[in-house]
Order: sequence, then C-alpha cells, then structure tokens
Amino acid sequence: MHSFILYLLCLLLTSPANQVDIIAPSSKGKESDLPTIREYVKTLDFNPHISEKIYSNDNPFYSNSDEFRANDLVNALTDDSKIIWCIRGGEGASRLIPYLEKLPNDKKERIAQNKKILIGYSDITALHIYLQVQYDWQTLHGGTMLEMIVNNSVAETSIEKLKELILKQRNSIRFDNLKMIDNGVRLKNGKLESKIIGGNMTLVENSIGTAWQINAKNKILFLEDIKVYPYSIERSLDHLKQAHIFDGVDAVIFGDFVNCYNDNLVEIVKERFAKSVNFPVFTIKGVGHGHTNDPLPLNTHTIISIQDEKEFMDVQQLYK
Repeated sequence: MHSFILYLLCLLLTSPANQVDIIAPSSKGKESDLPTIREYVKTLDFNPHISEKIYSNDNPFYSNSDEFRANDLVNALTDDSKIIWCIRGGEGASRLIPYLEKLPNDKKERIAQNKKILIGYSDITALHIYLQVQYDWQTLHGGTMLEMIVNNSVAETSIEKLKELILKQRNSIRFDNLKMIDNGVRLKNGKLESKIIGGNMTLVENSIGTAWQINAKNKILFLEDIKVYPYSIERSLDHLKQAHIFDGVDAVIFGDFVNCYNDNLVEIVKERFAKSVNFPVFTIKGVGHGHTNDPLPLNTHTIISIQDEKEFMDVQQLYK
C-alpha cells in the first residue's frame, strides 16, 4: 500500500500539468547553476523541465542561437505545463518574436487556448507584451531564477509573495506604497479600475512600430528601468508620447529606476512628465531591478483607490 501511494505521488509530481518549463530566452547563465534551479522548483512541488543543451558557447550575446531559443519557447508555450519561468533577463528575447509570428495557425491557436503563467522581467518584457497583445495572456512581472535562487539578490519578502501567487495561496496582491504625483488630475470618486500592463521602459519603447507594439489604451501603463541617464529617461518618455502610446491611457505608474546616476534628476523628470499630461501619474517602490522586486501580475483586474488620503493598488491573481 505504501509503495502504491508513493507511485501515485510520483505520477502527480511528474505529470505535465505539474510541470514548470525553465527557459533562457535572453542572456546566458551558467550550466553549474541548473541543478540548484531544478532543486528549488522541486521544493514547490513542481516538476522542473530544462531542455538539454540550453546553453551554447557559439553566441557572444545570448544563451543560444535564435532558432534554439525560439523552439524552446514555442515548446513551452504549447505543452501542458503550468508555468514558464525565465532563468534571467539581459538581452535577446525580442529576437524570438519574428519566429512566433511565423508559426502555423494550429500552433497559434494552441498558444491562444493554452494560457499559463510566464514569469520574468527586464528583457522578458518583450514576451510579456507580445503574449498580451496577440493572445491576451496574463503574465507575471517577477524575479528570475538567477536572481532569486542562484544569486540570492532578491528580498525574501518578494520571493514569498511570488510563491504565494503561483501556488494560488492569495487572490490578489496589495501595494500600499503607491504615491500620486500631483498634476491636478484626480481619480473619479477616489477610485480607478483597469488592467495594468508594461514593464521595462526600454523594451516598451522598443515595441513601437513592431508586431508587438504595446497598446495602453484604457490600461494602466507601468514603467521601470535600470542604468538609464535621467535625460535619456525623459527622451524615452517624449518618444512614447509622440508615438501616441499614452493616448487614452488610464494612468502611468513609475516603478523603480535603479542606478540611474542622479536620483534627484530622475524625480524631476517624473514630475515634468506628470505636469505635461492629463491623466494620473503614480510612483511605486519595490517593483523593478532593486533588491525588493515584488511580483506584479500583468493584464489582470487592478484597482487603485484612495483611503484616508493614502493611495493603494490591489492587483488580482492571474487567471482568477
């Protein structure tokens, strides 16, 4: 009887429905880190799947060739796993989108019907946006395996919140450090209901003119970045404005802008932007490239409210 129970448990843990696809669509990690990543996923009672030869030394910038990374991504998008978790960001994810665009219709239909959780941020923003624009997926802007598990460079509180979301132990996540930049615009009845999209500002800007150009109309647009000079932040915001990305937006939220050389000038840029637009603009701490990197569900129901002169944001669980 005992062996039969163990057999059933083994079947459960190794079933495709309990699988986490671990992919490297951007920059390269280390082969020596993969066992640590596998063991961590097992502690969550998931079955980790990592493709053989996920890393190649033949490419100077990315984890592998475009073809390999694209095939690995397509397999993850179309199989029966529950979660796709990126090992790291960096660069190169947007190069995979032309491959996704050329997929046969049956594969595209499979992706449309096979919605699951994609976890990552930074360069992974390109995949978040594409899956939202083309297939209306809900995805998770959150820590990558490299930072969370290997480098231990993410706050434990952020890791716990992410775990609670993917294990369905919470219905929503509340952000109580939201602050409005005063530009004279007020929330109607002290409340805004919408969906939040976006991610890394550089990748959001890179989407302009592509098949995956972000559509922020009637949405809350979230932006964060790292190692960008303040004047360059303003230039990117000007570009987004002139490209009509902010047309019809419900609000903009600035996340963390980390190591951007002059924090005071970054704040000035945000304030100048807020005063130039006619929609609410907020800042939020602890979402982006910092030590605290709380998970942010994207393309899900979001409520911004003002209670006792304090702003809150409640973001609903994925696929609830």
